[in-house]
Amino acid sequence: MNIFALEIWYDEGSICTFYTVRWDTDDDDAESETDRFFDTYAVPEHPLEEKAIQLFRLITESIGNRYGASNDFFDRIVNKAQELPPKPKQWVEEIKDLGINFPLRLFCYRVTENIVILFNGGTKESQVTQESKNLSMKFYEAQTFVKKIEEALQSEMIEISDDGRYLKNFDGTTDIIL
Repeated sequence: MNIFALEIWYDEGSICTFYTVRWDTDDDDAESETDRFFDTYAVPEHPLEEKAIQLFRLITESIGNRYGASNDFFDRIVNKAQELPPKPKQWVEEIKDLGINFPLRLFCYRVTENIVILFNGGTKESQVTQESKNLSMKFYEAQTFVKKIEEALQSEMIEISDDGRYLKNFDGTTDIIL
C-alpha cells in the first residue's frame, strides 16, 4: 500500500494554507510532489520557466494572500481532484492574464477556502487531461491522494484546526501520514 505524508508547503499567505504530499519512503530527502513539479519547470533555461513562475505567483499571491481558495480558482474539476490554473475569467485579472492556452496544469484538492493540497502536474498536450501523456499518471495519482484524504477527513482521522487554516491528526498532532 502506498503511504504518503501531508506537509505544509506554503503558509505565509494571509488567507490560505497550502499542503503538499510526499511519498513516505526510506529516503529522508525525498521531494514533495509539488516541489518536483516546480523543480522541473521553474528552473533557468526551461522553456516553461516563466509560465511556472506565473503559476507559482497565482498560488502564493493571488490565492494565498488575496482571494483565498474561492470558486473562481477551482473550476477545473477532474473527477475529485482539481487543476490549476482555472479557466480564464474577466473579473479576476490574475486568472485572465494567464490566458486560455496556459500549457501547465498542477493537480490539487481544495479542502476549504483556507486549505488547499497541491500535488504534481505537467504539460497539457491534448484537450482532455487524461489523454495528455505527461499528465495521465499524475492525474491518476492525484485521484488516489484525494480519495485517501477524503476518507481520512470523513472518518475524522484528520481534522481542520480551530482557526480553519491547518490540518491536524485526530489527536492534535500535525505529522499526518496516510
